[in-house]
Amino acid sequence: MVAKALDNLKDGPKEDKVAVASGIAVSVVVVLLVAWGIIFFHNIQKGTQQVNLSSGAQDQFNFTSTTQAQQQLQQDFANPNSGLSQLPQDAAQQQLNAQQQMPVQQTQSGGTDQFGSPNMGY
Repeated sequence: MVAKALDNLKDGPKEDKVAVASGIAVSVVVVLLVAWGIIFFHNIQKGTQQVNLSSGAQDQFNFTSTTQAQQQLQQDFANPNSGLSQLPQDAAQQQLNAQQQMPVQQTQSGGTDQFGSPNMGY
């Protein structure tokens, strides 16, 4: 029966051959995906899947300042009220300081303005 189907396929059109090959490929992928899913969920249920969030080889290249900054960020995210409430006040203070440091120019009639053009005294 299988031999007869293969003989008919060999003599058949190219589209039939492509359809059969595609069906076999899809079937193999589905079987492999189902097998992987069963193994994966079985390992999770047994508790053998462990989540490791360390950076591995990246730790060799981390400088102490980078490591300290990462630890500080983790602490800040762990305690969201620590420094975040102070941010708007700090920003307002910096803006106020910047405005106070800007010089105020007074225009006089006659003479030149800040660009060196003659001032007409409007």
